[in-house]
Amino acid sequence: MGRAIAGCIINLISSTHPHFKSLLSEGLWGFPDNKLNRRRWSALKPGLRALLYFQHKEVKGVWGVAEVVEVSESREPVHYWVENPAGYPLQVRLRLLQPVELAPTPTDPLNPEVFDGVKPLRKEELAALGASMFRPTADRWSILLFGDEPPATYSSAIFDKILDEYTLRNVKPRPAKPRSHDEIVDMIAEIGRMQGKFVEKEVEIDGKRIDVAWKRIARGVPYAVFEVSIEGDLYADLVKLKHAFDAWNSIAILVTTAKKRGEAEKWISGAFHEVKQYFRVIEIEDLVQLYEKKRQYKELENKLGLL
Repeated sequence: MGRAIAGCIINLISSTHPHFKSLLSEGLWGFPDNKLNRRRWSALKPGLRALLYFQHKEVKGVWGVAEVVEVSESREPVHYWVENPAGYPLQVRLRLLQPVELAPTPTDPLNPEVFDGVKPLRKEELAALGASMFRPTADRWSILLFGDEPPATYSSAIFDKILDEYTLRNVKPRPAKPRSHDEIVDMIAEIGRMQGKFVEKEVEIDGKRIDVAWKRIARGVPYAVFEVSIEGDLYADLVKLKHAFDAWNSIAILVTTAKKRGEAEKWISGAFHEVKQYFRVIEIEDLVQLYEKKRQYKELENKLGLL
């Protein structure tokens, strides 16, 4: 089922235009009262998504996404609109959704610098997606409607494509989820299995336990041992790895945080310098990335029937 009005694009002219301050200070914008503007403005409803089109840093395009909060008509002068304070009676109030969430007020205005980090959809890109933008000079203060019924200018499918493209190129990566000691141990074990190694966890040595050991043959000694050091005693973890090297001639691999890596390398270059060449230090995020790539590769092999 189609949507009568799916969203709109509002032409805000330029981030340096005097009228732009009304958006920054109150989320307010207005349009001259003519037949075309009134027809489109009348279709705006609270909750509707609005793509904000303007020139910023010499680039014309969609720089933000907002939600229509209020639609009203007023002939009262608006002091921001210096060209003609009472000349824009078809008004709309907006709450910004991207690149930040904010309903601007005079005491909590929007800083125009928030747009500096945006990757806009340029005018040419909008045209390629099916929306030719604001060609006539008389169309400067104007609205484009997207929907599947009049008075829509373009289809709702085009609006969805534009909104999705803006969101995809401006989505902020989520902070990496902290990984627990046991999660990392399980990943190391699984990587070993995917590489065809014989894997043991909690391998005893000198009354202590090494987190993970990889063997080439089931009854052989470990050729690589891993110790995960996140919040524990870093020196004690390195000592366990050194004992494993002494006992089995194993490659000693410390898996730790980026923050602790420097300290680990100092210990290895100092107290353990004689066997430094047998130590490896791997950051947790690098190991997680290796695990994900290995897992994806194995899944693809399974899918293609290559295992």
